[in-house]
Amino acid sequence: MRSKSRRLLLTWMLLLGGVAGAEPLVGPSVGNADALVAEATKLYNKRQYAESTRLFLRATRANPSLLPAYLGLGRARMGAKETASACAAYRAWLKSAPDIQERPKAQGELELCERQLKATRKKKSPAPADLTARHVEMKAGFFEMLEAGKLTEAGEALRTLVSEGYLGVDLAEMASRLSTASRAGAEESHRRALTGEALTAEQLSTARGLLDWARDTGEPVPQASAKGLFLEGLVALQGGDARAAEGLFAKATAEAPGVTEYRVWRAAALQRAGDLRGALTVMETDLPEDPRTDLLRAAVAQQTSAGDGARELERLLFQRYSPAASR
Repeated sequence: MRSKSRRLLLTWMLLLGGVAGAEPLVGPSVGNADALVAEATKLYNKRQYAESTRLFLRATRANPSLLPAYLGLGRARMGAKETASACAAYRAWLKSAPDIQERPKAQGELELCERQLKATRKKKSPAPADLTARHVEMKAGFFEMLEAGKLTEAGEALRTLVSEGYLGVDLAEMASRLSTASRAGAEESHRRALTGEALTAEQLSTARGLLDWARDTGEPVPQASAKGLFLEGLVALQGGDARAAEGLFAKATAEAPGVTEYRVWRAAALQRAGDLRGALTVMETDLPEDPRTDLLRAAVAQQTSAGDGARELERLLFQRYSPAASR
């Protein structure tokens, strides 16, 4: 049973490493969209089209509603001779842009782009796959999973859309809704775990992943780092690695010193590791007036000798918590 728990812990850590190392998808975590457009425009004017394309694309992810990024992306891609993807950027701009003075020019640029693309295909160059239908289906699936509360699956669908080069202002709504739902889910699981409710390792790891989805698609959870460390600590504790759990709880305490229960869980991990005196030291240092500190002190006294244990228990029963002492 213990080896199974350790395998589960190892698998969870590997999965978490993959999620934690992933790039932000959509929203402020990607960067400052206006600054990206400004820098991309400078590079475009210097005919550095490849780097300009990279920054314009990032701008469409940082703020999918920023329409100039799409037009700049189309032009930079044309300069880089990425004809098919340039056409996609022009279409994204024309689909959402209002009827402004620049629209006829952009429409003409799209028509030129499509003629060049058609000419390329006549030369029997491999035509890029048309992913339009697939992306429509994936967007529908995203919203279905979101409504069903399958947030991790919805996040993966969004990641696939982004990785396949989907462009559109609707990414803003998709990311915002996923971020909001992820924040709520992570906060609720953290609250339940903090109060000692028994959550499975799978539930804990899902909650830990939601912290990353919230950050990578919008607004991060307050004190997300501390909450993530706490959830990781609980998984380590369930996996039988109390020492690792204690270290994670200690880091969570350092990052969020106002959260009392992180300190209690650190003491619990020390106790689970067989270091009862270490657990008492944590409680006496951080929570000297907490009733749980008294209970732990009595347990340490009992471990020292039966007489010491009896005297500590007597002190608790008839001195500190007696009716006379409370008056």
